[in-house]
Amino acid sequence: MTTPHEHMPGSDVAAGTERRKPRIPTYANPIWQGAIRQPAVAGTFYPADSDALRGIIDRQLDYVRTLLDHHHNLLSRLPQGAPKAIIAPHAGYVYSGTTAALAYSLLARGRGQIRRAVIIGPTHRVPVYGTACCTAGSWRIPLGTVPLDTEAECAALDADTPGFIVNDDTHRREHAVEVHIPWIQRVLGPQTSIIPLNAGDTTPGELGVLIDRFWTDPATVVIISSDLSHYHPEHVARQLDDDTIARIAGGILPIVPDYACGAYPINGLIDVCRRRGLTIRPLGCSTSGDGGVLALADSGLPMRRPDMADPDQAVVGYASFGVWEGDNDGDGEDRENDGDCEHSGHAARNADGCARNTVNACTDPQNQQESLPQEAAEVLPRLARAALARYCGIDTDEPTAAETSEIHPWLKHDGACFVTLREQGDLRGCIGSLEPTRPLGEDVACHTVDAACHDPRFRPVEPWEYPAISIEVSVLSPKRALPVTSRAQLEASLVPRRDGLVIDDGRGHRATFLPQVWDQLPHPHDFVGHLLAKAGLRADTTWNDARFAAWTYTVSAYDEKGIQDTRISTSETDTDAAGAAAPNAANAADIDATGKERNHHA
Repeated sequence: MTTPHEHMPGSDVAAGTERRKPRIPTYANPIWQGAIRQPAVAGTFYPADSDALRGIIDRQLDYVRTLLDHHHNLLSRLPQGAPKAIIAPHAGYVYSGTTAALAYSLLARGRGQIRRAVIIGPTHRVPVYGTACCTAGSWRIPLGTVPLDTEAECAALDADTPGFIVNDDTHRREHAVEVHIPWIQRVLGPQTSIIPLNAGDTTPGELGVLIDRFWTDPATVVIISSDLSHYHPEHVARQLDDDTIARIAGGILPIVPDYACGAYPINGLIDVCRRRGLTIRPLGCSTSGDGGVLALADSGLPMRRPDMADPDQAVVGYASFGVWEGDNDGDGEDRENDGDCEHSGHAARNADGCARNTVNACTDPQNQQESLPQEAAEVLPRLARAALARYCGIDTDEPTAAETSEIHPWLKHDGACFVTLREQGDLRGCIGSLEPTRPLGEDVACHTVDAACHDPRFRPVEPWEYPAISIEVSVLSPKRALPVTSRAQLEASLVPRRDGLVIDDGRGHRATFLPQVWDQLPHPHDFVGHLLAKAGLRADTTWNDARFAAWTYTVSAYDEKGIQDTRISTSETDTDAAGAAAPNAANAADIDATGKERNHHA
């Protein structure tokens, strides 16, 4: 068999590859129809002998079924029927097979109804921009030859689906898709056709649009191929994987390749689930050092894992997930989908006792920003400082968020905020929300911890860094929709230095800039152009219809030195602001699946 995973660092990024779609033959072309993709990893990742292959799959399925029979909690919490999508690993079967078997045991419920599987994996050897299909008409594995749905592939190509290309080279020796085909044949039946796709450097929105083309077919299942962390000591790997599992379950974008080699396919699935209001449910996890022993997601996150044989052994992490149609309820916690930000609760809690991403019904329609008392300038930074201290394990006499809210009742009103951490002036983390989904005091404490340990651009804050960290809390006003139908109208309606801006093209491209970005981009045309680029669109994109939606908001920022209020009257347009520095995306924020944002500072 193979090593736990064969991965070429950096190969997920398609540097130097041109992003264009070549013209291809139609599906009626005999060259397209007749090509047979030969197995690349039979005899290494899985047995080349058909009887041995059936045997290992059946044994791992039996193990999972026995495990589920003895632990009913997971099944009792899952919807009935087969999942519409799964995430499962692609390492050698002796390492990750039981984790994959957990997802496929549930997918077996759809045998006879599921007739097509769309399999999306990462690129380990030949990088690409976009998502690539191949020109093969079928795929040979030890259990038989599997047909490709070339007609559906060509239809998506002819429709100019964004980022969808043809690239045979990236498929030729790639294992991430191939290791799933024996599972599909054994669990769903030999009649099941496949659409094999390799996702390279692509945006969640682009891949989400492609997945959506196949999603609406009730006989289609989407299979995302991904392992988790790679070659960390097991005690470190488990921590990293538990956090990644929580982020995927919470729909938090982006998942990055350092923590999941199938990050691009996962992000595409998250995008689809966000727009459809669906829940990504964790099923179980393991590492290559666990000897096939599987931890079930039956007691919240993180999961209860088996004892480590050697905590310092370098391992690869694995997890499986399921998505069910119509599953909008999460795990009994409130969920909200307002068409702009989706929210998903999970059980991971921070040191201040806050459940991250847990959504409460908004009970206070009052503008939180406008109602804050003068004491907020001192209370909010101190509350954030106390939450950071507890996260770092530093003793503090400061009250918790709940205790502070009893002292200052205005903190019990729902509010939306960003918390920004800086170390000696440099950004160290920033996460927040555009929408008020919980009491402001809880929001500040939770976002402080999130900024310290869940900003994917930075490693978690260490206790020794605590004294050098400065904190800023920004409270946001409610968003206001702009009734504009063109870029020119949008730019003319903006008030520099006052307005934060959200744009959404309705196809998965969405981003926001906080008002502080005006310091670097004082002209509305540049401000909008850089925001379009940040959303994954061309900076010179123009429109003269209603396909783009836009919202503005204002911010009141509180640091540990006092308050800086960015609100100005509408008459103070100051469109001629000077002194622009080179754009560095300072304070720009990404919208993720839970309504959380991550500020982008240089």
